[in-house]
Amino acid sequence: MNESSKKSTQSLGQLLFNQKARVTSVQSKSQEVQCRLLTLGLYPGVTIEVLRRAPMGDPLQVRSGTTLLSIRQHEAKGIEVELI
Repeated sequence: MNESSKKSTQSLGQLLFNQKARVTSVQSKSQEVQCRLLTLGLYPGVTIEVLRRAPMGDPLQVRSGTTLLSIRQHEAKGIEVELI
């Protein structure tokens, strides 16, 4: 695989306002949190957009399709995404 075909990933918590990305993986130390995120529709292949952050940076509001989600910063760190 050459350098131009590699996609760089980062955590959802690192995205900026209005950035769109595709979820590549969802990991959490807590199985309960991981299941909740997957149930809410945050699973690999889904496109998300950052809408806003609370004044102190937590929580983060994102849109996945027509669904609006508020994700805590420590949960967002376990969601890997690639920019689109």
